[in-house]
Amino acid sequence: MAEPATTFVLIPALIMGGIIGLVELVFVHADERGMGWFVHGLHALPVTMLFVFVSMNVGWALNFLHIGIAENIWVDLGVRFVIALIAMLKIAGAAAIAGRVGEKIIHTLIIGVLVFAAPYVWMLIGPIMPFS
Repeated sequence: MAEPATTFVLIPALIMGGIIGLVELVFVHADERGMGWFVHGLHALPVTMLFVFVSMNVGWALNFLHIGIAENIWVDLGVRFVIALIAMLKIAGAAAIAGRVGEKIIHTLIIGVLVFAAPYVWMLIGPIMPFS
């Protein structure tokens, strides 16, 4: 299994974060129609981008520590899983805190999987991007 880069990733993280953030915005619109979905969606977009940014820079952060765990794919996957889990909890909790119905569980799971998989998806689509 190929591993994501262990260098600091900015532009790809912003691109993938924007794409996943737009998917989140579509899900918010579908799940919270008529309940202030646009304001909630504007909140969800940058937060989703932040989670994707963190997920795509796990290798760099682990390598930065110089403790030798960056080479272990299971640590890398475990950290990404925790990031995706936190993202899913944030998504599920945001509408609940506001007193709204919230997003469907399947939409929350899809966003969590996308946050987890973002670095690996970028390894597939990054080389075919016109600016890479």
